[in-house]
Amino acid sequence: MTATIERSRAFADGVIPLPAEPPHERAWLGISAAFVASVAFLLLIPAGWARLDHLWAEDGARFMVDAVRSPALSNLIEPYGGYLHTLPRLVAQVVAVLPIEWTAAGFAVAAAVLRALVALVAFAGSKAYLKSTPLRFALAALVIVLPAGNSETLNNMSNLHWFLLYGAFWALLWRNAPRVPVAVFVFLAAVSSPLVFVLAPIALVRLFLPRKEVPVAFLAGLVVQAAAMVFATRTPYSHDEVDPVQVLLASLLRVPVVAFTGSERVSEFYPAHGNLVILLALLVAAVPMAAGLRFGDRAGRALVLVAAAYSVIVIVACLVLNWSQALQVQAPDVVMAAQRYSIAPCLFLFTAIFVGLDATPAATWERAVVGGSRWIVGFLVVVSIFSHLRAPETVLKGIPWDESLARARAECAAGAQEARLEHEPKGWFFVVPCGATG
Repeated sequence: MTATIERSRAFADGVIPLPAEPPHERAWLGISAAFVASVAFLLLIPAGWARLDHLWAEDGARFMVDAVRSPALSNLIEPYGGYLHTLPRLVAQVVAVLPIEWTAAGFAVAAAVLRALVALVAFAGSKAYLKSTPLRFALAALVIVLPAGNSETLNNMSNLHWFLLYGAFWALLWRNAPRVPVAVFVFLAAVSSPLVFVLAPIALVRLFLPRKEVPVAFLAGLVVQAAAMVFATRTPYSHDEVDPVQVLLASLLRVPVVAFTGSERVSEFYPAHGNLVILLALLVAAVPMAAGLRFGDRAGRALVLVAAAYSVIVIVACLVLNWSQALQVQAPDVVMAAQRYSIAPCLFLFTAIFVGLDATPAATWERAVVGGSRWIVGFLVVVSIFSHLRAPETVLKGIPWDESLARARAECAAGAQEARLEHEPKGWFFVVPCGATG
């Protein structure tokens, strides 16, 4: 038994290495500046600016209305869609205390701050795996700037769990993380996402290493989430039969292709060029990943395999569990429906890619190949970011929150007992007592 435990500890130490010393005091200035810049980017890009005055989906019709109508404690343990949303509900409870005029901005700012926090966790947690600070910065920056994350999932709590999944991944790999705040973070991530179960193997491996607070907190959250999911009911999106070929094509388009182009551009490229765009995206991704497997150390190779596996598992699980005809690649907008499914898989894919870009030694002919791949990856991502910033469909142009609130107050002034508050996307609304409209 002792020998088995020692071998397990040695394995855990090999695949989850201890990073170098924590950041120096001067480094925290740069980290703080990056955090502020990340929040500013998310809020001030055209699509982000629109979110400050547009409430999105469940942020209003589920979390806000429950915060107004129901006791806080019952809200935090109330499943929706078959699982817990504890962190979004916590934010809703705070936003409900603010003047109702601030509701849309409150959700947008909270979501942007928490997403920037995920980027910082990725930057800190990747230190043990990526020697290059610029590459670590670029990987963390993708959490903020990746086009796949700045349309449907931008600045709303309803879709934050896709980023929380990635943040929990890096938090579990960050061995010298601040214990209490990171333990709280992974617990809240676990009770806010239905996909955190895929990270359980990492948490179990972490238990063989010192500083067990983070994996214990994560596993505790996992147990709470599992209990809620067992007893919760979930209404499926459709009863369409799953088509394996369509799932394969949709997965390839929604991850390697979307990672380099964004969801909006796929509707242009795929109809014009067919599966050629898939082959090119796979090639660009495969070269650095292969380099990571060849040149990486034990931890690096393990991370390439694990991150690539998570990318596949998450996208396939999302498509199979939520399959409908709208997800077929022949749909008019190809992958625009349920863009959110691409977020975590794309970030996991880039993790595997960046390990390879970091691991390739300088004095080999392979360096020229992988170096060229680095430029190609960088060029594609930068172009997709700037193209996405100019895409008009990412900016919300439906009913603004202040207009919706004015209509609701007019209803109350006309004698209604309850007010209907409309918000984005079109057709979403919730009803509250007139007293809640101020």
